[in-house]
Amino acid sequence: MRAIEMNRETKITLRDAASWTDGDITSATFEQLALFTAPATGSGAADRSLAIRLASAPGLVRAGASRWDDARTPVHPLSLENAYADPELLRDLGARGARFARELDVDVVVGAETAGVPLAASVSLAAGLPFAFVRKPGYRGHEIDEPPVRGADVAGRRVLLVDDAVSSGAAVERFTAALVGAGAEVVAVFVLVDMREIAETVTSVAATLPTESVSTYLEVLDLAAANGVLDPTVHELSVDAILNRWTDDDPRWDLLPLAA
Repeated sequence: MRAIEMNRETKITLRDAASWTDGDITSATFEQLALFTAPATGSGAADRSLAIRLASAPGLVRAGASRWDDARTPVHPLSLENAYADPELLRDLGARGARFARELDVDVVVGAETAGVPLAASVSLAAGLPFAFVRKPGYRGHEIDEPPVRGADVAGRRVLLVDDAVSSGAAVERFTAALVGAGAEVVAVFVLVDMREIAETVTSVAATLPTESVSTYLEVLDLAAANGVLDPTVHELSVDAILNRWTDDDPRWDLLPLAA
């Protein structure tokens, strides 16, 4: 079992982490567990360029206070589907995921309904691997007892789960459970944006599954500001609001529209 070094005194294993309950894993804990994420490999310059293209995709990052899951957000939730509007960007995002899939020797690429499906199809094409998609839990189709997984057979096969983003990991946990129920071995997750660094809690499944991303949420905001998509003052206020978890009545919320 591979040990992950947190500091000079403490080591923790994936088996240890798998025994944790979801409440054990906070955003602060997750920062210490950054090595759970599979390390980036390959060309750093190419990966950086791809992250910039993602953050600069028209409409993906939008200024303006909004709400997400009943909480105030300093910018609109990322519109990650906008990355799929550019066929060349979608192709290159797929190639990035395909590199990860080959490293893991997966058998099938599985897209999470719905936002993960276009990306998974691109990964599948780039890697030359079979494609399938997994339904959202509770989906009711036109057939009685419609299967949760469509496309390539996943039973007894190593699969890469693909989605647009991961935050608390609740969706990853549900999709993984559905795939395991269909007989698959979920070996890793590939997403456009890893948002676990700003999540209040992270599920044990999402913390232990090797996860590769094109970018992180804070990096997307950094790159958007650096490339003229997001005003620098709005960026600074937004990062502060996210990291310090402004309360709904914090007067600094009123500064955001003025800065924009």
